Amino acid sequence: MRKISKRFAAVAMASALAASMLAAMPVSAGNTYTPVSGTTMTFDKFLVVGAGDTVPGVTFTYSIASGEAKPAQTTDTPKTFAVLPGPNPENVTVTPVAFTVGQTTKAAADAADIDVQRTAAERATGATAETGVEFETAKGEKFATSQGTVSFANVQFTEPGIYRYILTENVDATTQARGITYDNDIDRVLDVYVSNQENSVTGLQIAGYVLHKDVSNTTPVLSTDYGPGDVATAGAPVSDKTDGFTNEYKSKDLVFKKEVAGNFANRDKYFEFTLDLSGLAAGDSFVVSLADDQNANTTDGNADATSGTNAGTIEANRGKTNDTVITVPAGANSVSKKFYLQHGQSIAVRGLPMNAQYSVTENAEDFKSEAAAVEGFTDPVTSGSNTIGTIGTGRAVKTSYKNTKAGTVGTGVFMDMQAPILFAGVVLVGFIAMLVFRMRSRKNG
Repeated sequence: MRKISKRFAAVAMASALAASMLAAMPVSAGNTYTPVSGTTMTFDKFLVVGAGDTVPGVTFTYSIASGEAKPAQTTDTPKTFAVLPGPNPENVTVTPVAFTVGQTTKAAADAADIDVQRTAAERATGATAETGVEFETAKGEKFATSQGTVSFANVQFTEPGIYRYILTENVDATTQARGITYDNDIDRVLDVYVSNQENSVTGLQIAGYVLHKDVSNTTPVLSTDYGPGDVATAGAPVSDKTDGFTNEYKSKDLVFKKEVAGNFANRDKYFEFTLDLSGLAAGDSFVVSLADDQNANTTDGNADATSGTNAGTIEANRGKTNDTVITVPAGANSVSKKFYLQHGQSIAVRGLPMNAQYSVTENAEDFKSEAAAVEGFTDPVTSGSNTIGTIGTGRAVKTSYKNTKAGTVGTGVFMDMQAPILFAGVVLVGFIAMLVFRMRSRKNG
């Protein structure tokens, strides 16, 4: 089936024609309609992700129920059709909608993607951009799309009319815990239009489907009467028409940075860090930033792709690769990775779920570990192993690791440049004194 947005023009006209056919072609008492089975329709699913984030692997499920009957509004102008409860919702099949890890995203919404372009007014009461679903292009957010299918193949409709169902997205606690924020309205109204079959007294046909948001909204309307020339606007969309559902993946970035100090510290030395992440899902994938990508909306690192071989670095840490992607193994919910940093370098892991747990362990070797002093970064003693999303504010959790290596110069040895000069001075004075002594001896002799 084609997308709802492309079918609606035909739906509205078919609805008006259905009414006119009912008036022009009454069915005699001896004739009954031949039931018609439903067909299938599709709806869109949108998942918004932050700048630089990877689309998570997640599946959304749905349930469907009969909607409430609504009488025709024959005295109002414009007039509306009656709405009938959708029959046999237990026979309607709604396929789950899945997103795959790393699925392709778009940066701008198409004209038809009306549910992605949400505004503050559409968010639930009290919700903010941080807590509600919203597509914020100014922050570099992107979105992925997928499709769901609703099959009415096992449902039979016995009369012309508009049959209403309520399509609901099921809220999954596990999915929520992984950082998925659900649409502010998880219910959609799905109307099935059944009309007379052309040139048939008892035949029926599925004229189309309309998906919209507000259950209080009725149907496409007529102008003054149910006559064929009284369609208000042929193909005019329902004011709250929708293409589907929108969700957002809320996440945090983790940054850890290296700092060394002291008069015996090697600032070109590479230290080993072990990053442990848990509370994840198998197959989850996260981008690791090692350098500035020139995108103001992303969190960046500042590290080498491969650790160096300088003399200060121990053999075990030389020539090691810093991975740019972290992937959770199949059947696991945690992952461990090693990274190698010099003084002033940092690693940024993007798009971690809000409930993920992290632990960063450094091998300080013969350096002393102490509280971090990098501005804007927290001390690992207070931030390590805490829940991402509860530390501080903003998009990124930042922690730094400081090591010192210092010593005091001992006494009794010459350790600076003044000692040789002093020694030369003493020798010179002694030599001059010896010359003077000899000269006086010769004079007196």
